[in-house]
Parts: sequence; C-alpha cells; structure tokens
Amino acid sequence: MNLSVFSKTKNSFEGMRPYENVLLLLRRHWFVILSTIVAYAILLVLPFVLYVFVAYYLSLAHLTGLYWLAVTLYLLFWWYGLFYAITMYLLDVWIVTDHRVIDSEQIKFFDRTVAELNLSKIQDISLKVEGLIPTFLKFGDLEIQTAGAEEKFFFRQIPNPGEVKDVIFHASNEYMRLHIGNIEVHDKSTTL
Repeated sequence: MNLSVFSKTKNSFEGMRPYENVLLLLRRHWFVILSTIVAYAILLVLPFVLYVFVAYYLSLAHLTGLYWLAVTLYLLFWWYGLFYAITMYLLDVWIVTDHRVIDSEQIKFFDRTVAELNLSKIQDISLKVEGLIPTFLKFGDLEIQTAGAEEKFFFRQIPNPGEVKDVIFHASNEYMRLHIGNIEVHDKSTTL
C-alpha cells in the first residue's frame, strides 16, 4: 500500500525532480479570498433583509412560500459560488524552484493548466501594484518575459511581488552560473 501522501510536505509537489529545491510556493494574497468571503457574506444576508421589507406584501398575495423557495434556490447557487471561489483560490499555485518556475492554474473544477519555465529562459520580470489596498498590503501582479515564442508567465495578486522578483532573478542567475550552456548536470540522460 502506497502512503506516500503522508510523507510529502508543502515543499514538494507532483513532478518534482529529486535534485530540485523549492524556493517559493505562492498563492494569491489572503486579502483576495477575504474580500470574496465578505462579499458572499453580504449576499447571504441580502434575501433576509429583503424579506423584512416585502414580508407584508408577500403575505397579502399569499406568496411567502414561493419567496422562501426562491431563497432556497438562491442559497444553493450562493453555496456553489462560495465553494468555487475558495477552491480556485486554494488550487491556483505558483512554484519557484532552483531550476524552473511552475504555473499551476485551476480554470474550472475539472480544468487545470500547468506550465513550466526553465530559469535560463527568463529575460525580464516586471511587477504591477495598483491601488491603495494592494500598495498598503503589499500585493500585486508579476509578469515574467521569456526568451523565444513561449508565453509570458503571470503571477496574479501575489504577496510581496518585489521580493518574489528578487528571488526569481537570483535563482535564474545562480542557475545560469551552475549550468553553463543550459546543460542539466543532474539529469542522467544528458551527456556531457
């Protein structure tokens, strides 16, 4: 029986190479999920507040039962939306190792994209922090420009994007210093 799931730590992931070290494991900033939960809390209270104003008219028209049926359906969709938002927050992850950058993004419940970028292909990293709250709480977006025809990598709403940028640049420079000619010295299939 394979119980390897119990021996893994937050510093390992599926597909991790034995010689890799995780430098950063990133999710969106906590404020992003907190603001979503607050919005859903307001939406939860909304039908009950509305009932206070329309209860008299509903009872006159004998529609109180129909109103609560509609509220029940509304709460079903509310629960689905909240669950979806929390799931997407938890499953979107960016991993920076000493060899590559991995972007694992959950698009829908059963739709996931995983892209990776070798540190040697990084040409430029830019960051964007817009607004009062992101500036105060130190979160924003990071964009990695790559060499060649590969897509740009976007880290969205991550904490401390300036520090993340520094870590990635340092890791890229260290990788280039240790892997001259972009030859992976740890890989047994690579011939020197």
